[in-house]
Amino acid sequence: MDSEFALFHMQRALWDPVDPNEIGSLADSLHSRVNGEVYRFANGRNLRRFARAPELWCGLLRDPVSGTRFWPSARSPEAWWAGGPYFFASDSNKARFVGDPKKYEVVRAI
Repeated sequence: MDSEFALFHMQRALWDPVDPNEIGSLADSLHSRVNGEVYRFANGRNLRRFARAPELWCGLLRDPVSGTRFWPSARSPEAWWAGGPYFFASDSNKARFVGDPKKYEVVRAI
């Protein structure tokens, strides 16, 4: 694992991505996943805002196929798998993922 990327995610793991002034809850009902990573929210309102457009709030992601780090946008290729969206750096990476999602899925404990 890339240590810089791990530290980036660890530093924000407990902060609500929609409102970083609030701490995300550990309640099962107040979390979401993007590319297998877990995001926690202080309240249902922030969770709903995140769910409408996760690419606006999730920050830097790692493409599960190529390992490339990128900032997703509304035009990023996307597939739904294992309870959340996965965004990709390219259409070809999305196609490979959809062909064998178990091979590329990211599993993080909640």
